[in-house]
Amino acid sequence: MEADLTLSIVIITKDTRELLEGLLDSIEKDASLMPLGREIIIIDNASTDGTEEFVKNACPHARYVRNDRNAGFAVAVNQGARVAAGRYVLLLNSDTRLIEGEVAKMVAAAEDIPDLGLMGPQLVYGDLSLQRSVAAVPGLTGEVLPGSSRVAHAAPAGSTGPARDVESLIGAAIMIRKNAFDDLHGFDERFFFFLEETDFCLRARRKGYRVVFFPGARVIHLQGRTVRKTWVKGRMEYNISLRKFIKKHHGRPYLVAFDAVRLAKSLAYVIAVPLSLFGMRMRLRYSYYLKLVVWYMRACPDDAGLRG
Repeated sequence: MEADLTLSIVIITKDTRELLEGLLDSIEKDASLMPLGREIIIIDNASTDGTEEFVKNACPHARYVRNDRNAGFAVAVNQGARVAAGRYVLLLNSDTRLIEGEVAKMVAAAEDIPDLGLMGPQLVYGDLSLQRSVAAVPGLTGEVLPGSSRVAHAAPAGSTGPARDVESLIGAAIMIRKNAFDDLHGFDERFFFFLEETDFCLRARRKGYRVVFFPGARVIHLQGRTVRKTWVKGRMEYNISLRKFIKKHHGRPYLVAFDAVRLAKSLAYVIAVPLSLFGMRMRLRYSYYLKLVVWYMRACPDDAGLRG
């Protein structure tokens, strides 16, 4: 291992072999990564689709770790980042693709920000159109007034604007300074999936690190490919993480009020919508809100989402 390794790439995967193949191919084709002394670490959350055989054959220089169960995203990130040797750790979802030269731009920009904690690029779709790359921290105001928490696309197409501080980043592609990751003890493993990056961003800012969005670099994100087949369970998992986030960062009265608003909105949908049940999308949404109501009635168990 090189003593002055700059970049470690950590990839989390779970039954996404075909997506992983595309990502690894984009990494191999990005010649600008070579001077950074890159290392690739793949954490596999118990895939059953031939991922292990594929990685060992196609990318033998990668460090591959296979968990014997789906340990969740935060646990897997911590596994990878803690053994990473680079000064920067680039966390990538398996449904991302690198564009040649863009990650190198991020590293160069990060070097000029001494108090940087983490940086996110402009996420784009496969056709390079803009995708939401930053997020507001969830809270009661956003539940009561949904429009107040919307975050617009960060930059016009083709922008090479300067890096700027934001509340939180979308977790599909995040570059974290390794000493900041270690200082914050990594991701909170109570979050199985969703909002672990928002929690990390919040803790980083509270400790004096900058959370930066850099629109001058782009990463392709094939959004939703990894949870599309389990959409309802995915939305339930988001609610589990959302409640844990609110409970962690706010007091008990705030949590009670938050739960009341979420439950009232779900009940309103379940009561109002049945008369117009038509089409797959409407049935999926109805199923989701019905499960959400039942979940609240069951005292919000952890097994109602992707772990169930």
